[in-house]
Amino acid sequence: MLNVVLITALGDEWRLSGTDQESEVLAPYGMLETLKPEVTRSDLQVPGGAGVLPGARRFGPISTVLEFYLKAREGEDLEDTHRRFRQGWAAATWSNPCVISIESDNPLSPLTFELVVDGVLPGVSVDMRRRSAATLSVPVLCADGVAKSSVMTGTEKVTVTNHGDVNVWPKIRYQGAGGVVTNPSGAKFTLPRAAEETIIDLNPRVLRLDGAFPENVPPGDTGVWVLPAGAQLEWTLGVADPWS
Repeated sequence: MLNVVLITALGDEWRLSGTDQESEVLAPYGMLETLKPEVTRSDLQVPGGAGVLPGARRFGPISTVLEFYLKAREGEDLEDTHRRFRQGWAAATWSNPCVISIESDNPLSPLTFELVVDGVLPGVSVDMRRRSAATLSVPVLCADGVAKSSVMTGTEKVTVTNHGDVNVWPKIRYQGAGGVVTNPSGAKFTLPRAAEETIIDLNPRVLRLDGAFPENVPPGDTGVWVLPAGAQLEWTLGVADPWS
């Protein structure tokens, strides 16, 4: 089973895996194969021996060019679809990206790639009012390098099991009195009182709460957080191969 949908930054949706009777924008054969990250491993040489000690996989960003097939609606020219499609990509930002959503046999489906234009869109070769079909190549960048699951949540005592391929760094969403948070290691920190809804990201690259400890759940592992009343843990799983 495979269903692939593009959702642009303007909210337009096109079923890339459909037929030209279902969608004005399609993915040509082989186009989606390039949605995969560059992978390296932190291998160590075996002292005095042959081979290596296999290390952890590291996923780089996805930087590729996606080609889309555009077809006019029955009785219309291509201009409207072409303009809306380009505008949807041009409007994409890291806070409001274009999304390719994949429903497959993967148990974590649907999984999504978040994409922005890598550079600029190509120029237009012809007046699209004269065409009924065309292709458009879009240079894209996925900074995460992996597809994301839907957001998972939990309150009070929360168990996070990482079925994905990258570390999970949860977020804490809360409002009100705050209270003590217990991390998987047993380390504790306190959420201060918050009059408005507040999000604490436990990723060390963005963690900004004094006394808070950044802890993650590695692939294949499990971690347990204990939260105060009024707090919710949120996390997503990152998957390198969302197709199976």
